[in-house]
Amino acid sequence: MIKAIVFDYGGVLKINTEDSLGELLNYLETTREDWDKEWFLGNKEANNSGKPYADYFLEVCLKFKNSEESKKHILDSLEKNKGKHIVNSELVEIIKKLKDNGYKIGLLSNYGVELRDKLQKDGIYDLFDTIIISAEVQQVKPDPEIFKILFENLNLNPEEVVFVDDTPKSLENSESIGYFPILYKNNESFKIELEKILNITL
Repeated sequence: MIKAIVFDYGGVLKINTEDSLGELLNYLETTREDWDKEWFLGNKEANNSGKPYADYFLEVCLKFKNSEESKKHILDSLEKNKGKHIVNSELVEIIKKLKDNGYKIGLLSNYGVELRDKLQKDGIYDLFDTIIISAEVQQVKPDPEIFKILFENLNLNPEEVVFVDDTPKSLENSESIGYFPILYKNNESFKIELEKILNITL
């Protein structure tokens, strides 16, 4: 029986009003799959060092195209997209309904220590029964250890938890770990998939 639904932050709870990453990947002449591989490769080390998100983002970009011109393009892209990330208000309303139905709500994110402040500024900090941030626990998705911390904090077994993430890489160990994965694409498809799992109408 499902007792908790846990969400990723970037790309799920906080979304971009434009496909800025897609545009940047085109410029870098790479795919989302290859980007995700590079991103996850050094993510744990970056989190443990306390490196700001923007610094690590630039570092990964430069692995694909490293020149002064590309560095300027990437920094300009980051600057241009400031303020275009917004809280997924429709998803927040779904989360409130889930809480009203007695489900625990969690957040699990590969992010720096600044995420708690971001959640406060976003006005969504109090939505969560537990918040697990990779930089704080020095573990990253999809490693089983960070999920173990999550389940301990929720005081639940893996099979009682649904985890929602927009990156396939983050969900790749779901079968061996034992939780229910949902690959987030948009609010509509997420709602349909979750209603099937929970057998309720949201």
